[in-house]
Amino acid sequence: MPTKAQTDAADLILSSMFQRSESGLLSQFMIERPGKPRGLGGIGTTIFYQRRELVRAILFVRKHGAPFLRYLAVGDIWSMVTKFVTTSYWVISDETFLAGFEGSYADNLSQAAKSRFAEALGASQLFQPQDRLTLLPLVPMQVVNPFDGGLFFFTRAERTLGADRLPKGVKEEWLPTDQFPPEQGFKGRIQLPSSWLGVHSPEYKAAEKMKAAILGAVALSQQQPVRYRFSGRDNFGGRATIGDGVTYAFGDPHMPALMHNVQLTAGDHPWLRVLDAKLASSASRDRKQIAALEYFYRAWFLNDSARFPVTCMTLDAVFGSVDQATRSVIDGVRSTIGAHVDDARLRLLMELRGSVIHGGAPDVYESSKYARYYDRYETDPLRDLELVVAQCLRHHIFGEAMTEHPHPEAAQIAKLQAEGKLPARFEQPSILEPSPADPSV
Repeated sequence: MPTKAQTDAADLILSSMFQRSESGLLSQFMIERPGKPRGLGGIGTTIFYQRRELVRAILFVRKHGAPFLRYLAVGDIWSMVTKFVTTSYWVISDETFLAGFEGSYADNLSQAAKSRFAEALGASQLFQPQDRLTLLPLVPMQVVNPFDGGLFFFTRAERTLGADRLPKGVKEEWLPTDQFPPEQGFKGRIQLPSSWLGVHSPEYKAAEKMKAAILGAVALSQQQPVRYRFSGRDNFGGRATIGDGVTYAFGDPHMPALMHNVQLTAGDHPWLRVLDAKLASSASRDRKQIAALEYFYRAWFLNDSARFPVTCMTLDAVFGSVDQATRSVIDGVRSTIGAHVDDARLRLLMELRGSVIHGGAPDVYESSKYARYYDRYETDPLRDLELVVAQCLRHHIFGEAMTEHPHPEAAQIAKLQAEGKLPARFEQPSILEPSPADPSV
């Protein structure tokens, strides 16, 4: 029995379909029943979609259908809906073949035919998606303690992945996961990942969106100077998607070529569990936080000046308000980090953000506020913004579950400082530290 959402979605789709139209979008295809060889005895048909009605149907499906649809563009769902009509048309064909009529299919089909169509829609990928696993090879990450969540996992690149991580019907021996591509007997260039990020999603594009939030959170767990310190080492990307079969594609790396590998340990599992729950949530607050992590991920690969505006967008995604953007961000930062954050310093930082975001300067270094900030506080405003954003995201999204990883060279730095070979600190106090003028200091 189809649900009300499935029945309403089916009715909207049928309302967009016509047998004849002077302005509709033409679709011609063969009517084929499941289990029957393609092209044998098929009967062709023609329908016309009215664009406005079809868009309404697609948006309804996007809102009420399978959760992964919210990660996709309308154009992707458009293709899925029209493909569903093509493959499921046979359930209504007994009332439409050689039965010419005016008006939409919804106006002319019997209730029984509409119910069959709604039932087929409810069983389709749009409402009951098939589980697929997308494997993403990672180079600059060492998984010390593997993590398994409901929607994603991290594991070491070993010969076998583990049967419990694979979709039903897929055997471990088919996938040599100590290499990329994970294909037995592959004749091309073999690359060796250090670890895998596995994302469960019916559609690769949705897995790609979730990947951005997941690895954005990984970036957040690193200290600011470590997060943006890159090397020239060999790095690669690509993906393998596992469902009915295995498809793979080469592509850009999923993480920058970091100077130091990220060490994923049991200490990261608490915030990974928080993230797993937020990725599955449809709550508005959680969706905004996931969007902020996506922005943070995009900024990870960029140089300093290109990173600045995207980092600003990260902050806006969490605290921004259409009516009072600057004030809402300032209030959000101080309520999250603490009232010790200097209001005037934070306001000047937000004014620099406004110059770049709203067209006052195409490059942050060209803004007069950049030099003014440096002169007044003797530190780089880009560094201060990154520290503010990272601390806000950690506290706002993960609470006490996430703490920064220690600096990979902390012991060596401490030794050199103790020997007087390095200064006690390298930079001026950041915006996160109380001002000397603060009476609490």
